Amino acid sequence: MSDLRRRPRIGITSGSAGVPVAEGTLASHYVGLGYALAVDQAGGLPVILPAVEGHEDIDAVEALDFIDGILLAGGTDIAPEQYNQQPIEGAAQKPDRSRDAFELALVREARARDVPILGICRGVQLLNIAYGGTLDQHRPHLSENLASIPGLRAQVTHVGVEERSRMKVAFSQGEFQVVCLHHQAIDSVGRGLSVTARATDGLIEGLEDPSARFVMGVLWHPEQMLGQKDSLAVYRALVVAATSL
Repeated sequence: MSDLRRRPRIGITSGSAGVPVAEGTLASHYVGLGYALAVDQAGGLPVILPAVEGHEDIDAVEALDFIDGILLAGGTDIAPEQYNQQPIEGAAQKPDRSRDAFELALVREARARDVPILGICRGVQLLNIAYGGTLDQHRPHLSENLASIPGLRAQVTHVGVEERSRMKVAFSQGEFQVVCLHHQAIDSVGRGLSVTARATDGLIEGLEDPSARFVMGVLWHPEQMLGQKDSLAVYRALVVAATSL
């Protein structure tokens, strides 16, 4: 049971990559700075969760003993075998199988305990797979509008949020522009998930589980839009749900 005198602890998943250091390249865990900043600004305490190869299941179970909510962060593509597909040559980019296993175990355990979950980009794709859905291995947005984010080729697209959804409650507006960094898309939707947002080109941009305390995911990157209206909306919704545990 959470102590309401402290901020809710939000576990943020991370990827692995070689990080340049003075002596060469160091194998490391990583997560974009925007995720922790968004959680902190939304009132939560960010806690980074690494995937440790060979320990994914036990670490997921024990992590849920001390965190109040999960943020499935963005990152590299999920291995297609996780949703019963063969890799399409040139489509899946740098799968991280240990991360896949850890995050799927986290979702499985969190659903059993009704712990709040928010998925961002790769995170909503992972949620969809955890519910039995599939991905289109390469289907980027048709938009050629790009965001002004140094070092990133981020697309700008227009999204509409479904009425009578928890996602709509989180936002003060039903339609807005978002920043996207994905090249894959939701294909078949997992059992128990509802589509709550779409882009103008038809791509599914938001999912939620209406039967859970809080399970929600968006394909766009709100943490790359900090300062814009409603940029923290889904993060605040996660923190509020985690506070109520």
